[in-house]
Amino acid sequence: MRTSVQLLGCFAALLTFEGIAGAAPTPKPAGPVPEPPASLGPDRVDAAVRAGISFLLTQQQPTGAIADVGLGGKYQTALTSLAGLSLASAGHSPLDKSPEGVALRRAIYFVLRTDRQTADGYFGSADRSVMHGHAVTTLFLCELLRSSADPEQEELIRRKAASAHQFILLAQGTAKTARGDIGGWRYLPNARDSDVPVTAWQLLALHAGAKAGFSVPPRNGQAAAQYLKNVYAAAYGLFDYGPRPTFVAPATASREWTWTNIVKQVYRREKYREGTFRVGYCYNCHFDPKVTTNIVQFYVPPQPNLFRPPDTILQPDGARNNFSTTAMGLLGLRLCGFPNAPEATAAANLLLETMRADPTAKDIAMGAWPFHATFFSTLALQRHIEPHTSTARQFAERNFVIGQSPDGSWTDNFEGRQIGRVYCTSLAVLSLAAKYQRLAIYEPPK
Repeated sequence: MRTSVQLLGCFAALLTFEGIAGAAPTPKPAGPVPEPPASLGPDRVDAAVRAGISFLLTQQQPTGAIADVGLGGKYQTALTSLAGLSLASAGHSPLDKSPEGVALRRAIYFVLRTDRQTADGYFGSADRSVMHGHAVTTLFLCELLRSSADPEQEELIRRKAASAHQFILLAQGTAKTARGDIGGWRYLPNARDSDVPVTAWQLLALHAGAKAGFSVPPRNGQAAAQYLKNVYAAAYGLFDYGPRPTFVAPATASREWTWTNIVKQVYRREKYREGTFRVGYCYNCHFDPKVTTNIVQFYVPPQPNLFRPPDTILQPDGARNNFSTTAMGLLGLRLCGFPNAPEATAAANLLLETMRADPTAKDIAMGAWPFHATFFSTLALQRHIEPHTSTARQFAERNFVIGQSPDGSWTDNFEGRQIGRVYCTSLAVLSLAAKYQRLAIYEPPK
């Protein structure tokens, strides 16, 4: 994605090149700068993947972890696994004697450390990456079992992967408060609600597990598919972050949906058990209030006074993150064995329309998760009908190749700032490496 940070980096590189060459500065072109081509040559994509891998190697720590130093120990297991997946997607093996092979082998040693996984199989505790990180690490280990893993480590990898795989299945069975959340997963394994991003990651890990020989009972896939259908908004052809909230019509003479009565109902439902409100973003309705205890301090609605009816609450103006959740919902249905469900067809068409309307991801990049969104849209439309598949590939290639920093990394002002460049770079490499088809995540279900 082309962010201000990346553009400054590219500009700095351009100045450096001109200074070395000793040439006069190139005159600025008259008129608007032309957009990059819709599709880039394979050489440029391959070069971007190689540069991304090279950057990841520079981030490896003495412990073998591949993670941004500034994060401390946070997310180390998950980020190392994600970077390891990137290395494998580019064709590197832990048996290779190359720098990439050595780095991958050291990353595996780190992930297999006894302090990374709990006795019941959970990988999300030691590095606080919760169920997101658990799924990524499970996915990494399952991929190692399908490729040329170190024979001396294979039994240990299989045992840890099997335990992690089973942990995901057990977590899905946690009792849920709302019926619409049954079949999904949330941040914590014992959470009583669900959301689409965590669910998509678990399904991707289970898919890799099935490819590695682990069992996934049909009832688990059916339950997950039903959850995804519960969060599907037919009016928009998209999957939302979580179940649609239920609002009671206000007891006013005009029965108008004002911001005041919507806020009251949202935060009555969103209380924690101890009686304090959630702070920050309300994923149920895309509002962005700032709250302390029971007082709404600041509130910015997308419309000044009157709220739209509750059946349109899922898509207020500017809710760009729905591109990401729609891609995850579509991928989830495909992995669960429902590629031709009406929800899947509509979601695929919405993704296609969005990418065509926003080919340089200018609007999507304004959302919180553009790397996440592009990664999942690439996977969701792999081996789909045309023109969906080629459009998704060109979309990822165009924006990631153009948006790569001179040092081979990718970042932006949200994902990069919150989770780091290793995360963004790994997702970009995995998106671009879809052309190689080396990992289970690029393959259809059995």
